[in-house]
Amino acid sequence: MPQSFRAAARRAQSFWSDRKGGVAVMTAVALTGLLGTAGLGTEATMWYVAKRNMQGAADAAAYTAATAELAGQNSTSFTAAAKAVAKQYGFTAGAQNVTIAVNNPPSTGGYTTNGQAIEVIVTQPQTMLFSQFFLASAPSISARAVALPGSGTAGCVMALNSGNVVGVSDSGSGTLSLPNCSLLVNSSSTSAVSMSGSTQINAESASIVGNVTTSGTARLSTTDGTSTGASVATDPYASMPVPSFSSCNSGAVSVLGTKTIGPSTSGGTYVICGTVSLSGASAHLTLQPGIYVIDGGNLNLSGGATLTATGGVTIVLTGSGSTYGSVNESGTSTINIAAPSTGPTAGVAIYQDRNAPSTGSNSFSGSSSQNIVGAMYFPNQKVTYSGSTSGGGSTCTQLIASTLAFSGSTTFNSNCSGTGVLGMGGGSTKLVE
Repeated sequence: MPQSFRAAARRAQSFWSDRKGGVAVMTAVALTGLLGTAGLGTEATMWYVAKRNMQGAADAAAYTAATAELAGQNSTSFTAAAKAVAKQYGFTAGAQNVTIAVNNPPSTGGYTTNGQAIEVIVTQPQTMLFSQFFLASAPSISARAVALPGSGTAGCVMALNSGNVVGVSDSGSGTLSLPNCSLLVNSSSTSAVSMSGSTQINAESASIVGNVTTSGTARLSTTDGTSTGASVATDPYASMPVPSFSSCNSGAVSVLGTKTIGPSTSGGTYVICGTVSLSGASAHLTLQPGIYVIDGGNLNLSGGATLTATGGVTIVLTGSGSTYGSVNESGTSTINIAAPSTGPTAGVAIYQDRNAPSTGSNSFSGSSSQNIVGAMYFPNQKVTYSGSTSGGGSTCTQLIASTLAFSGSTTFNSNCSGTGVLGMGGGSTKLVE
């Protein structure tokens, strides 16, 4: 056999017996599978985290909706509240294919015949990366929660300050009565509620982040229990902005006789630049329906004066400059206000700008009377009730302030169906599914 032919035969045999290329190919195939499996595992972890976050959103949204229902809100309002809470968790209805269903009663489960139970279902399709090589379509993750208001009622008196402060103090010999609602105190202090003398607080329930201290014969009594070490209660009006306004409709207003003022259109805005003062038993100011912005001035009532603001009125204390006003009521004066049930200030009768300095204070003293339907909202300042004030002459009154001080007797009620007020945590709302 020629030498050249034998050489060619050896090369051919070497080629067919060489396995190096096969190993490379098999290695490439194996690595592809390993990488795909690792990628799929990473995606599965991401989906698990998304599921956990989504469940938290559903739980919080259902609880919020049930609390709002407990406070008398209709389905439109508590549905909006549920979606707003879910948005805080990163799940916005209609964005990134997120859907949020709020069902009352629930569509499935053990509470489908319970007209009080509220079901929230959050759903979102997931983005596929490596999984697109293994799955025909993107997985859709959902979370479901059901909350039940139960038989309790929501809060009607809330101290917002969560620092190491006395959130609520009560002294003397009077009684603070909350016959069908809860006391909510966010202070973390061991004296978050401080009581002395022979004073009493009688409430349906109390939720206190810190603790209670008493001296003398002072006593906190609740029919549904007192919870210390509780979670911080959410400010229901934290997202409500100060209504926009421009020029003054009036300067300071001083009333000694009978006077009526109001916006040019019912429900409009009327701006008062300066203090509103009512003095003496013959002083009677009537506010027609609308939003009244007191810019840089106080609301002062004394000596038996009367303020009547029914039919849908919100009084806003703000300051376009550096001065923010307060409310000062004394003597035998009377405030009658019914907040609007709809609109930008729905449910709020008196609204103090949250930018008002924390060093300021508001006072209701003497034998004054507050017949108020809606919320009195002072988020950054102290409110003092002293004397024999009647804070809850109406069926629905909320009092929300940074801190509160009582020394006398006053009553608050929370029969708020149809008034537009927002629910405050409390009562016996609970997650059941």
